[in-house]
Amino acid sequence: MASIDYVVIGAGYAGLMCAEALMDRGFKTLVFDMRSSGGEIAVFSKLEEFKSKYEKYIERVREIREDIPVDIGTVIKSKPVIINSGNGLKRYEARRVILATGATDAAPVKLNVLSKKVGGIYTLDNALREISENNRIGEKVLLAAKDDVVVKLAESQLSELGYEVEISELTGDIEVIGKERVEGVEISGVRYNCDTLVVYGGRNPFNPLKLRGTPVGNVVTCTYDYSKVEENVKNFIAKI
Repeated sequence: MASIDYVVIGAGYAGLMCAEALMDRGFKTLVFDMRSSGGEIAVFSKLEEFKSKYEKYIERVREIREDIPVDIGTVIKSKPVIINSGNGLKRYEARRVILATGATDAAPVKLNVLSKKVGGIYTLDNALREISENNRIGEKVLLAAKDDVVVKLAESQLSELGYEVEISELTGDIEVIGKERVEGVEISGVRYNCDTLVVYGGRNPFNPLKLRGTPVGNVVTCTYDYSKVEENVKNFIAKI
Protein backbone atom coordinates (compact mmCIF):
# COMPACT_ATOMS: atom_id res chain seq x y z
CA MET A 1 0.00 0.00 0.00
CA ALA A 2 1.46 3.33 -1.09
CA SER A 3 2.05 5.97 1.61
CA ILE A 4 1.51 9.67 1.00
CA ASP A 5 1.24 12.84 3.06
CA TYR A 6 -2.21 14.10 2.14
CA VAL A 7 -5.29 12.94 0.29
CA VAL A 8 -7.72 15.69 -0.70
CA ILE A 9 -11.26 14.45 -1.33
CA GLY A 10 -13.06 16.85 -3.64
CA ALA A 11 -11.65 18.94 -6.49
CA GLY A 12 -13.79 22.03 -6.26
CA TYR A 13 -12.54 25.46 -5.21
CA ALA A 14 -11.58 24.40 -1.66
CA GLY A 15 -9.98 21.11 -2.65
CA LEU A 16 -7.88 22.64 -5.41
CA MET A 17 -6.78 25.55 -3.21
CA CYS A 18 -5.72 23.16 -0.44
CA ALA A 19 -3.93 20.85 -2.86
CA GLU A 20 -2.01 23.75 -4.39
CA ALA A 21 -0.91 25.00 -0.96
CA LEU A 22 0.14 21.53 0.18
CA MET A 23 2.11 20.80 -2.97
CA ASP A 24 3.80 24.20 -2.81
CA ARG A 25 4.99 23.25 0.68
CA GLY A 26 6.46 20.01 -0.60
CA PHE A 27 3.85 17.56 0.66
CA LYS A 28 3.09 14.51 -1.46
CA THR A 29 -0.59 15.06 -2.20
CA LEU A 30 -3.26 13.25 -4.21
CA VAL A 31 -6.63 14.73 -5.18
CA PHE A 32 -9.76 12.70 -5.92
CA ASP A 33 -13.20 13.71 -7.13
CA MET A 34 -16.25 11.61 -7.96
CA ARG A 35 -17.23 13.80 -10.93
CA SER A 36 -14.59 16.09 -12.37
CA SER A 37 -12.24 18.91 -11.47
CA GLY A 38 -13.80 22.28 -10.68
CA GLY A 39 -16.84 21.34 -8.59
CA GLU A 40 -19.83 23.65 -8.64
CA ILE A 41 -17.63 26.58 -9.67
CA ALA A 42 -17.22 24.77 -13.00
CA VAL A 43 -21.03 24.66 -13.20
CA PHE A 44 -21.29 28.40 -12.48
CA SER A 45 -18.75 29.11 -15.23
CA LYS A 46 -21.27 27.83 -17.81
CA LEU A 47 -24.12 30.06 -16.61
CA GLU A 48 -23.98 33.70 -17.70
CA GLU A 49 -25.79 35.16 -14.69
CA PHE A 50 -23.47 33.27 -12.32
CA LYS A 51 -20.24 34.01 -14.20
CA SER A 52 -20.12 37.66 -13.21
CA LYS A 53 -20.87 37.03 -9.53
CA TYR A 54 -18.35 34.20 -9.18
CA GLU A 55 -15.79 35.47 -11.69
CA LYS A 56 -12.99 35.68 -9.10
CA TYR A 57 -13.42 32.04 -8.07
CA ILE A 58 -13.96 30.80 -11.63
CA GLU A 59 -10.66 32.33 -12.73
CA ARG A 60 -8.81 30.96 -9.72
CA VAL A 61 -10.11 27.44 -10.35
CA ARG A 62 -9.14 27.68 -14.02
CA GLU A 63 -5.61 28.63 -13.05
CA ILE A 64 -5.17 25.81 -10.54
CA ARG A 65 -6.80 23.10 -12.68
CA GLU A 66 -3.98 23.34 -15.18
CA ASP A 67 -1.38 22.40 -12.56
CA ILE A 68 -3.18 20.05 -10.16
CA PRO A 69 -3.78 16.48 -11.39
CA VAL A 70 -7.13 15.06 -10.26
CA ASP A 71 -8.01 11.37 -10.27
CA ILE A 72 -11.67 10.60 -10.93
CA GLY A 73 -13.15 8.07 -8.55
CA THR A 74 -15.28 7.68 -5.44
CA VAL A 75 -13.47 7.56 -2.13
CA ILE A 76 -15.34 4.89 -0.18
CA LYS A 77 -13.14 4.83 2.92
CA SER A 78 -10.74 7.34 4.43
CA LYS A 79 -8.59 5.22 6.77
CA PRO A 80 -6.94 3.65 4.91
CA VAL A 81 -7.97 5.61 1.83
CA ILE A 82 -9.79 3.36 -0.64
CA ILE A 83 -10.92 4.72 -4.01
CA ASN A 84 -13.30 3.02 -6.40
CA SER A 85 -12.13 4.15 -9.84
CA GLY A 86 -12.55 2.97 -13.41
CA ASN A 87 -9.48 0.81 -12.91
CA GLY A 88 -10.73 -0.96 -9.80
CA LEU A 89 -9.91 -0.24 -6.17
CA LYS A 90 -6.88 1.84 -5.17
CA ARG A 91 -5.52 1.97 -1.62
CA TYR A 92 -3.33 4.55 0.09
CA GLU A 93 -2.06 5.16 3.58
CA ALA A 94 -2.34 8.93 4.10
CA ARG A 95 -0.95 10.88 7.02
CA ARG A 96 -3.95 13.19 6.78
CA VAL A 97 -7.19 13.35 4.81
CA ILE A 98 -8.75 16.66 3.76
CA LEU A 99 -12.53 16.61 3.24
CA ALA A 100 -13.35 19.20 0.59
CA THR A 101 -16.54 17.49 -0.51
CA GLY A 102 -18.60 20.67 -0.57
CA ALA A 103 -22.26 21.28 0.17
CA THR A 104 -25.50 20.01 -1.27
CA ASP A 105 -28.85 21.78 -1.35
CA ALA A 106 -31.42 20.73 1.22
CA ALA A 107 -35.03 19.95 0.46
CA PRO A 108 -37.70 20.46 3.13
CA VAL A 109 -38.71 17.36 5.05
CA LYS A 110 -42.36 17.93 4.13
CA LEU A 111 -41.50 17.55 0.44
CA ASN A 112 -41.31 13.77 0.41
CA VAL A 113 -42.00 13.54 -3.34
CA LEU A 114 -38.28 13.79 -4.04
CA SER A 115 -38.13 10.07 -3.30
CA LYS A 116 -41.01 9.31 -5.66
CA LYS A 117 -40.91 8.93 -9.42
CA VAL A 118 -42.46 12.27 -10.29
CA GLY A 119 -40.68 14.06 -13.11
CA GLY A 120 -39.84 17.75 -12.95
CA ILE A 121 -38.69 18.08 -9.32
CA TYR A 122 -35.18 19.36 -8.60
CA THR A 123 -33.13 20.81 -5.81
CA LEU A 124 -31.56 24.09 -6.90
CA ASP A 125 -28.04 22.70 -7.31
CA ASN A 126 -29.29 19.81 -9.45
CA ALA A 127 -31.33 22.19 -11.60
CA LEU A 128 -28.29 24.43 -12.14
CA ARG A 129 -26.20 21.42 -13.11
CA GLU A 130 -28.81 20.34 -15.66
CA ILE A 131 -29.18 23.72 -17.33
CA SER A 132 -25.40 24.22 -17.36
CA GLU A 133 -25.28 21.16 -19.64
CA ASN A 134 -27.93 22.71 -21.90
CA ASN A 135 -30.65 20.33 -20.72
CA ARG A 136 -34.19 21.68 -20.51
CA ILE A 137 -35.83 21.02 -17.15
CA GLY A 138 -39.31 22.13 -18.23
CA GLU A 139 -41.04 25.33 -19.33
CA LYS A 140 -42.90 26.82 -16.36
CA VAL A 141 -40.77 26.75 -13.22
CA LEU A 142 -41.81 27.34 -9.63
CA LEU A 143 -38.80 28.22 -7.50
CA ALA A 144 -39.82 27.44 -3.91
CA ALA A 145 -37.03 28.72 -1.73
CA LYS A 146 -35.87 30.31 1.47
CA ASP A 147 -34.62 33.87 1.15
CA ASP A 148 -31.11 33.89 -0.33
CA VAL A 149 -29.26 35.98 -2.90
CA VAL A 150 -28.73 32.87 -5.05
CA VAL A 151 -32.48 32.58 -5.58
CA LYS A 152 -32.70 35.88 -7.48
CA LEU A 153 -29.61 34.85 -9.42
CA ALA A 154 -31.25 31.57 -10.38
CA GLU A 155 -34.46 33.35 -11.36
CA SER A 156 -32.55 35.66 -13.69
CA GLN A 157 -30.65 32.74 -15.20
CA LEU A 158 -33.79 30.70 -15.84
CA SER A 159 -35.60 33.71 -17.33
CA GLU A 160 -32.65 34.40 -19.61
CA LEU A 161 -32.91 30.83 -20.88
CA GLY A 162 -36.57 31.28 -21.75
CA TYR A 163 -38.31 29.73 -18.76
CA GLU A 164 -41.41 31.21 -17.15
CA VAL A 165 -40.45 31.57 -13.48
CA GLU A 166 -42.42 32.18 -10.31
CA ILE A 167 -40.93 32.38 -6.82
CA SER A 168 -42.67 31.19 -3.67
CA GLU A 169 -41.44 31.34 -0.10
CA LEU A 170 -40.69 27.87 1.20
CA THR A 171 -43.16 27.71 4.08
CA GLY A 172 -45.98 25.47 5.17
CA ASP A 173 -47.16 22.30 3.47
CA ILE A 174 -46.13 21.51 -0.09
CA GLU A 175 -48.31 19.39 -2.34
CA VAL A 176 -47.17 18.37 -5.80
CA ILE A 177 -49.96 17.72 -8.27
CA GLY A 178 -49.32 15.13 -10.96
CA LYS A 179 -48.47 11.43 -11.06
CA GLU A 180 -45.73 11.12 -13.67
CA ARG A 181 -44.78 14.77 -14.14
CA VAL A 182 -45.40 17.93 -12.13
CA GLU A 183 -48.68 19.51 -13.25
CA GLY A 184 -48.93 22.04 -10.45
CA VAL A 185 -47.84 22.80 -6.92
CA GLU A 186 -49.78 23.96 -3.89
CA ILE A 187 -47.96 25.70 -1.04
CA SER A 188 -49.86 26.79 2.07
CA GLY A 189 -53.13 26.69 0.13
CA VAL A 190 -51.85 28.71 -2.86
CA ARG A 191 -51.94 26.89 -6.23
CA TYR A 192 -49.18 27.44 -8.78
CA ASN A 193 -49.46 26.27 -12.37
CA CYS A 194 -46.08 24.84 -13.37
CA ASP A 195 -44.44 21.78 -14.89
CA THR A 196 -41.23 22.06 -12.87
CA LEU A 197 -40.55 22.54 -9.17
CA VAL A 198 -37.13 23.72 -8.01
CA VAL A 199 -36.67 23.75 -4.23
CA TYR A 200 -34.02 25.42 -2.12
CA GLY A 201 -34.11 25.01 1.64
CA GLY A 202 -30.51 25.95 2.43
CA ARG A 203 -27.38 23.81 2.23
CA ASN A 204 -26.00 20.79 4.07
CA PRO A 205 -22.53 19.22 4.14
CA PHE A 206 -22.04 16.70 1.34
CA ASN A 207 -20.51 13.58 2.86
CA PRO A 208 -22.91 10.69 2.14
CA LEU A 209 -20.36 7.98 2.96
CA LYS A 210 -19.49 9.66 6.29
CA LEU A 211 -15.81 9.85 5.46
CA ARG A 212 -13.46 11.01 8.19
CA GLY A 213 -10.93 13.77 7.79
CA THR A 214 -10.36 17.48 8.25
CA PRO A 215 -13.31 19.37 6.72
CA VAL A 216 -12.41 22.45 4.69
CA GLY A 217 -14.43 24.83 2.53
CA ASN A 218 -18.12 24.53 1.74
CA VAL A 219 -18.52 21.25 3.60
CA VAL A 220 -18.06 23.53 6.63
CA THR A 221 -19.70 26.80 5.55
CA CYS A 222 -22.61 25.34 3.53
CA THR A 223 -23.33 28.47 1.51
CA TYR A 224 -23.47 30.03 -1.94
CA ASP A 225 -21.51 32.97 -0.50
CA TYR A 226 -18.01 32.05 -1.61
CA SER A 227 -16.38 34.82 0.38
CA LYS A 228 -17.14 32.65 3.42
CA VAL A 229 -15.76 29.57 1.68
CA GLU A 230 -12.64 31.53 0.76
CA GLU A 231 -12.14 32.67 4.35
CA ASN A 232 -12.45 29.13 5.67
CA VAL A 233 -9.92 27.83 3.14
CA LYS A 234 -7.47 30.63 3.95
CA ASN A 235 -7.72 29.84 7.65
CA PHE A 236 -6.87 26.19 6.98
CA ILE A 237 -3.97 27.02 4.69
CA ALA A 238 -2.52 29.42 7.26
CA LYS A 239 -2.24 26.53 9.72
CA ILE A 240 -0.40 24.11 7.41
